[in-house]
Amino acid sequence: MNILHLITRMDRGGSAVNTLLSAIEQQRAGNQVTLAYGLSLESEMSAEEHAKVDVDMLTFQALGGRIMVLKKMLRSLGWHDMQAYKALKILLKEPFDIIHTHTSKTGALGRLAAIGHQGKVIHTPHGHIFHGYFGTLKTKLFILIEHYLAKKTDVLLALTRAERDDHLALRIGREDQWQVIPSGVDIASIRQGLKTCPKGETWDAVSVGRLVPIKGMERLIAAWAKVCEIQPKARLALVGDGEEREKLEILVKKLNLSEAVYFAGWADPLPYLANARCFALMSHNEGMGRVVVEAFAAGLPCVVSNVCGLRELVDDEVGRVVNADDSMEVAKAIIAMWKKNMTNETWQRAQHYSLSAMIEGLEKVYQGAIVNQK
Repeated sequence: MNILHLITRMDRGGSAVNTLLSAIEQQRAGNQVTLAYGLSLESEMSAEEHAKVDVDMLTFQALGGRIMVLKKMLRSLGWHDMQAYKALKILLKEPFDIIHTHTSKTGALGRLAAIGHQGKVIHTPHGHIFHGYFGTLKTKLFILIEHYLAKKTDVLLALTRAERDDHLALRIGREDQWQVIPSGVDIASIRQGLKTCPKGETWDAVSVGRLVPIKGMERLIAAWAKVCEIQPKARLALVGDGEEREKLEILVKKLNLSEAVYFAGWADPLPYLANARCFALMSHNEGMGRVVVEAFAAGLPCVVSNVCGLRELVDDEVGRVVNADDSMEVAKAIIAMWKKNMTNETWQRAQHYSLSAMIEGLEKVYQGAIVNQK
């Protein structure tokens, strides 16, 4: 198959990692894959993050994959969107069998540009922007746009059943258009990496993610103040960086948690997961939460907020789903006594979200779309 993947930016965010891993494995399987994306200027990636992306990009190219950078493809709205659309129209003169768009911005421009193309159009929202991102009027506008674009899409892919149901509740797409394929995680590599992780400082909880509003790190810090009231020596590691770091550091000082909360910045999360008691993520919105699967693979129970993607991954067998705005509820969940066989339970749960499972699912969807075309 001749496959085109389109995404707004290529960074270490979950949607970008998902897309790049899909492209690598599909190219490895003998397909011809083109990966097109924007300049990623808004990601403000660290040198370490750039290095990790570059390694995977080189792997993709070494397998014969083609990379195209769309210089006018940006997350922000503006005149550059028309220029990005024109660039996509030129790219789509090629005879792709599958045009797979990812995320809302490129999902919109890519599907508009693909109107009239003979290839099958598949779209993965990677969550949605209907909660926690914009005001009421702008959200309603985006929903109307998605109503129209769904009619121009052959297959809509959700990462979770909850994500699919959220879209259907808003009448975006038909039920027969939607299929569910969880974002794949290379859990085998995580398990292998754990074997060589040195014993380091122990953490009562670790959270991994961009330090941006949607990730709800301020809610976790507020809950940590309650944790420390019960366990004064408890320590939390926040692995990641972003626009809210300074604000969050000020909050930590205000709550007298400077000795209790450590900002690790962009770093390999595995050593932190390997030396942690549990994992916590208090996002306001989450498509699926790949990092939760990574924590499962590392053997950790997970305490997560009650939002679309996360509540499908986590239950009482492998952690807790909590009201993230209730600091005491979050704190009690984090310091809970976990059952002894939790590591086995989390590893079993992680296997449902493996990289191989995702690639097999995509292959079935692509083949099915092409058969229906004929």
